[in-house]
Amino acid sequence: MSILSVTEKLQTVTVYFLVTMMWKDVFVTWNPQDFCNISKLVLPVDTFWSPYIIIYEQVDEEKSLSRPFLSITHNGIIKTTQQHQVTITCNLKMHKFPFDTQTCSISLFSFNHPETDLTLRSNQTTDEVNKNSKLYHLTNGEWKFTNINIIPARVEDEEEVFTGIIYEISMKRRPILYVLNLIFPSCALYLLDMTILFSSSSYEDKISFQLSLIIGESVLALILKDIIPTSSDDPPIIVLFFIGVFVLMIMGILETCLLMQLKNKPLHPLLKAMKLLRCHKQARTTSKILLSKQEDSLTETAMGQEESRDSNPLGKGNTELPMLPGRINAERQGIGTQAELQECESALLVLDKVLFCSHLLLSLLFSIIITVQWSS
Repeated sequence: MSILSVTEKLQTVTVYFLVTMMWKDVFVTWNPQDFCNISKLVLPVDTFWSPYIIIYEQVDEEKSLSRPFLSITHNGIIKTTQQHQVTITCNLKMHKFPFDTQTCSISLFSFNHPETDLTLRSNQTTDEVNKNSKLYHLTNGEWKFTNINIIPARVEDEEEVFTGIIYEISMKRRPILYVLNLIFPSCALYLLDMTILFSSSSYEDKISFQLSLIIGESVLALILKDIIPTSSDDPPIIVLFFIGVFVLMIMGILETCLLMQLKNKPLHPLLKAMKLLRCHKQARTTSKILLSKQEDSLTETAMGQEESRDSNPLGKGNTELPMLPGRINAERQGIGTQAELQECESALLVLDKVLFCSHLLLSLLFSIIITVQWSS
């Protein structure tokens, strides 16, 4: 038994195997002593009757290789071996792709002869068939042969009953190719996306690089599309993995766009709301200290100018002193606006850290869920 190829898109499997049939014909017995001690003959297969076996799951044209000869022993035992290379239908369950194990069936029946005329039985046990199949397994490709189970079968058709043999073949996929070509590049692209979110580059550069990463992820998704069947009722975990990575990448772009918008509008209502969530008292205390220092400086300046005016006779008509309250108010407004801008910038940094931490936690949760689904 050899597994040649598996086409997930068409739900078909191509296998190569040998079928050895043996039966007894009482009309071809002889005494070897009467024929120069000849106890065995090899003759063309068309010389005697042989059962016609069909493969129930076969979907392609007959590709069974020629069996030109059969052997006959003196006691009437006829034996012939036929090679088969067939493509069969198989219900491939792709939910855990590429860490999946599939089971396909090969059903051998002879519908030309009912059970009263012909009975099909296996002359080997399940252990013997498994041992021989693993010993003569010809290929070492994507699929690894694991087990064969032999099941006797009976099919009722109107008043007749036909016998057959069902071979259940279990095979396991070797996932290393898909891990290196699909899963690992996708994880690498997402790690780059997370690195860009954490970097100190400008928001415009971040968005440009994130869009490039999404395009690269789309190329990997197109490769996966050519493998996964379109009619799968149960979506494979790897499809959910790609969808989750796409969603997380798009969320990263939206976060970057939000931060860029808030940076261009430092007095955005969202940042003002963030200020209320922070240590508002500390910010106000800092602002009051700055204002008091500036007022003291201005007051000292005013007092010095007043003393100089009183000492100078020409200074009595000086008009600069009445303008000091307006100057103090303007300085106070400027300092208040500067403090507010600093608070907005500080709130923007806090928002950036909050979004990054939430994005990181969501990514870890998504990774845990996908890992548990694949390992279950």
